[in-house]
Amino acid sequence: MNVLLIQENGRHDANRNYRECFCLQRSFTKLGHDCDVWGLGHENFESTPNWESYDWIINLENYDELGWVPSLSNVSNPKKFLWSIDAHCRGEHIYENTFRTGKYDILLHSTKDFVTKDYHRWFPNAFDDSLVKPLNIQQKYELGFCGNYVNRRPILEWLERNHGLHLDIFVIGDDMVKSINSYKCHFNLNIANDINYRSFETLGCGTLLLTNYNPQYDELGFVDGENCLMYKTQEELEEKIRFVKTNNVEEIAKKGFDLSSQHTYNSRVQELLGLNK
Repeated sequence: MNVLLIQENGRHDANRNYRECFCLQRSFTKLGHDCDVWGLGHENFESTPNWESYDWIINLENYDELGWVPSLSNVSNPKKFLWSIDAHCRGEHIYENTFRTGKYDILLHSTKDFVTKDYHRWFPNAFDDSLVKPLNIQQKYELGFCGNYVNRRPILEWLERNHGLHLDIFVIGDDMVKSINSYKCHFNLNIANDINYRSFETLGCGTLLLTNYNPQYDELGFVDGENCLMYKTQEELEEKIRFVKTNNVEEIAKKGFDLSSQHTYNSRVQELLGLNK
């Protein structure tokens, strides 16, 4: 199969190799398929691809302020996918409009709540296990957070003051993997009704995940107290933190790492290929 991925090149050098398009490309290639990447910022951007030469075209999440993303409405041969990653931030209408005007075949949603039409498919976030993995480094911090403040600043600062949370704000790329590996437990709070990348990356590092509950976790194999910890209220959060500080949680973290094999980009691509049967 010959696949084209459309996505702007990463804007941060440290995180470029973790960009969705490159992670997917590595997985398609590993599974024996030809896969090209094209979009703003890539070396080949000035050369318009031969759209009709591909079997699949996947338009990944793009913030198209400059209007560079082609509509593909006149492209008929490839099966066309649109992958919506940030509908929980931007709203569903943006993707529905792109889907309609580009005459796409399938709209992939990373958040299951938005899968409401027959052309929708649930395609959760994932992690690249060639980049994200356990490292042989000391777990210096009982409780850490690696990510951005976004809407989390109040609870992060409260956890820092009251529970010694170690903050790694906007630490990206390889340094992100090192940071998560340095925690006994990684605190997570999803922005809205999403299941963010950190959920899977934390498991992939072999670090214990402590995250807010979302029913989607159940369907993805996350089990509170077995392979992760989840909280619904601040009281439950404090209870779970006390548990982490007073117990050996290595077995829970290990089972989380075992679960992570189901949420790699390789596994997601295999699921995607299953749609072609």
